Amino acid sequence: MHWQSPVNKPENGQRERFSSPLAVLGIFCSFLAVLALLFPEQGLLSILDQGDDPATSRYREVLLRVRPNDTDLRLKVASSHQSSGNPHQALETLSLLPSRLTAEQQQRAVELRYQALVGMFAQARPNGTEWQRLRPQVATAARELAGPSPPAWRLNAFAADARKAGDLETSREYLRKAESLTVAEKQPPKPLDPVADAIARGEYRAAAALCFQDMGKAVTLNRRRAMFMRGVRILQAGNLPLEALDAGERHLNGLSGDKTTLIFLTRVGLAANQPARAQSIIRKALGMDVDTSGAGPS
Repeated sequence: MHWQSPVNKPENGQRERFSSPLAVLGIFCSFLAVLALLFPEQGLLSILDQGDDPATSRYREVLLRVRPNDTDLRLKVASSHQSSGNPHQALETLSLLPSRLTAEQQQRAVELRYQALVGMFAQARPNGTEWQRLRPQVATAARELAGPSPPAWRLNAFAADARKAGDLETSREYLRKAESLTVAEKQPPKPLDPVADAIARGEYRAAAALCFQDMGKAVTLNRRRAMFMRGVRILQAGNLPLEALDAGERHLNGLSGDKTTLIFLTRVGLAANQPARAQSIIRKALGMDVDTSGAGPS
């Protein structure tokens, strides 16, 4: 006869069972809540940042109940809801954000809000009551996310989101804007100012020569004077003061009677250490007889 201890023999043929997964998860979540209460500054979030699995997401939710004013944690929880296909919960979580956010937090909140609204929009029946309610909200969130000058890739993304939700009219509008922007971006760049380009290369004489050439194309006195002065000043900037005076006297055509130009050229002569030539120029500006005895180069 075989003897069996009642301790080792299960009653009624039932086997011993472990706790259910849900119960285990509840125990861990409760434990986490206790840790958060006792050690709120011990880097608990750094541990939770290591993954985005369902258990970790649940831990974050529990911790958020303990620390409802933790903005970064709230954004993470909203992101987890959105990633798991729960845009309504994501939007509800975002609705409790404080009014004051950093620029980075604000940008993240705007992105998550748009994603949540788009998710709800895509789940709604096209042209139904909920669809019609969400359509302007999605458009407003898109404008907030895009900013005043959205790039073409952003507009294309908006178009794809609208198309998935059955809003073909809005999708076509985004595509049209993206295409227009792409065409504008492909336009050849405007040519550089050849004078500025020459100066950038250190070719001061060439830059000044271009200015004096443009004088012949000028149709107004002001334009002719401006190009004249620019050419002279370029030579001065190139540490060529005497050449600046010589070029100024040589290209006075059409400006020999303009007092503003002559006074300017007088200062150029003084800067070039040519007082006799400067005197000759100023006498001409004042309408006095010019003494040519000392007007030549020295």
